[in-house]
Amino acid sequence: KLSADDILFYTGIPQTAFNNLVKAVSALAKKASVLSRADQLLMCLMRLRLGLLYGHLARIFQLSVSSVGNNIRYMLQVLCKIMKWVVTWVPKEDIRDSMPASFVKSGYGSTTCILDCTEVMLQRPKKLMARAQTYSSYKAHNSVKFLVAIAPNGHIMFVSKAYGGRASDKVITRESGIGEYLMRGDEIMADRGFSLDDELLVQGVRLNTPAYTKGKKQLTEKEVTATRRIASVRIHVERAINRIKTYRIFKQALPITSKKTISDMVLVCAGLCNLKPALIKQGVQ
Repeated sequence: KLSADDILFYTGIPQTAFNNLVKAVSALAKKASVLSRADQLLMCLMRLRLGLLYGHLARIFQLSVSSVGNNIRYMLQVLCKIMKWVVTWVPKEDIRDSMPASFVKSGYGSTTCILDCTEVMLQRPKKLMARAQTYSSYKAHNSVKFLVAIAPNGHIMFVSKAYGGRASDKVITRESGIGEYLMRGDEIMADRGFSLDDELLVQGVRLNTPAYTKGKKQLTEKEVTATRRIASVRIHVERAINRIKTYRIFKQALPITSKKTISDMVLVCAGLCNLKPALIKQGVQ
């Protein structure tokens, strides 16, 4: 029997959250397995959290390598159904009620969400077309990109599907469907160079980004102050994304054949992050 510390180490979530997840998985999973639902879940989360090879997991759980793969893929499908209820858009009133003091002090207390795109490395595809579509000039590597939206308190509210590393932030923002959640008067914070689709700007969504010196020698004093204020609070989105990246499955270059699976893994890991203690406690920072 695993201790609370063991579960936290192997899965990245507290024992109570793991036990609740076992109940949710047991209610949804229908496919028979020689493993208990708890062990199926544990094996899947060990794969994500520690990046363990199928061969390693096969030895731990005394299964064939193919059975490990089948169990993990099925468990990811089940977890995706659950995490769609965990990674959810927070009502505006709740966002206001949980607004960290640092946002209010910096003059960004009306922020609805912080947007950022993050990349997961891919193994170099054999097909030229796939190689071109996934090549990221920013990373100088083949990758897939995701758009992540995070509430000011660090709660992950939205994760897009995987896009080829070549896709621009603007294209991903337009095609991801995040516009369906944004309303007139919403304020979005993002990194410099990030641009919103014209349709979102027309419908009254405001974008706050750090200023940059493109086309001019230096920033004005007002721009410098605003940039510092944005940077001081925008760091929370990086902390939230780094939480997702602590799952070691993303430390390795993944095969392109698992593009759909990568989307599932990112959603599941984002949901697991939301099951951890709050990134920013209410009324703090």
